[in-house]
Formats: sequence, structure tokens, C-alpha cells
Amino acid sequence: MFPLTQFSSIKLCLTAGVDRFILFTDADNKSTKFVPLDSNSFAPITLFKHIGIQHPIAVDYDPVEDRVYWSDVALGRIISAFCDTTTVKILFTCNVQSPDGLAIDYVGRNIYWTDAGTNRIEVGRLDGTGRKLLIKDELDEPRAIVLDERNG
Repeated sequence: MFPLTQFSSIKLCLTAGVDRFILFTDADNKSTKFVPLDSNSFAPITLFKHIGIQHPIAVDYDPVEDRVYWSDVALGRIISAFCDTTTVKILFTCNVQSPDGLAIDYVGRNIYWTDAGTNRIEVGRLDGTGRKLLIKDELDEPRAIVLDERNG
């Protein structure tokens, strides 16, 4: 495995006892950051610093495995890493062009993403298997996606 990301020493979520947070990417700064909401300071903290030509856009979190998932529109990839900054995995690359949105179903163990380049919405397992095309017709550059966890 080759390095995709330089990690900070900050540990997030389950590993640091942070219960409430905002997780986001800063594409211009090539970083993934979080803001803990359980403190008085709302200053962003860098979790990952992405290296090379990466352009991280969408991000989500799996509380079951304490793992962050993000999309990279420069390289056309869906990637993940543990919050303790170990084990970077490239999950999906083939026929991925511009993955602008993603959402984690941590109960069903799925990841959903939109691809503005292929005009598709797809799903796969969080381990990188079981990829399926969900919607391909009548979409024009789908950008974001959200799951309704309450109603399934």
C-alpha cells in the first residue's frame, strides 16, 4: 500500500471520547478536519492531511469501526481510514470519475455515493465489495446524498 494521506496525531471520535462533532473536508487545503462540539472551543482540528494531487470532497463517518470515508475527485476514488490514522484503504476506483457525495449506512454496512462524472448513484459494502448501480437514468451531475436512518 502506498501513502495517500499524512495523518496528524489527533485521535477522533471513539478513540478520543468525542461524542459530538462536525467532520468536513477542506479541498483547497487538502485536509479532513473536525470540530468537537463537546468543548467550548469550536476551532477546526486537522485529522488527515492529504498528499499529492488528491482533492477530497465528501466525507462521512462509521461509528461502528471508528473509520472515516471520503471521496477524491482528482483521482476518482472512494477511500477510508481508521480515525486512529491507520489502515488507509482504497475501496472503489473503477469507473468512478467525480464522486461528489457519499453517505454511510453503518447499520447495513453500506456506502452510497453520487458521481457527477458518470451521472450515477451507486452503493457498495464498507469493505469495498458488493458494488451495485442504483440509479443511472435522468440524473444530471448528482452532487450530494443523505440517508434517512429513521425510516430506512
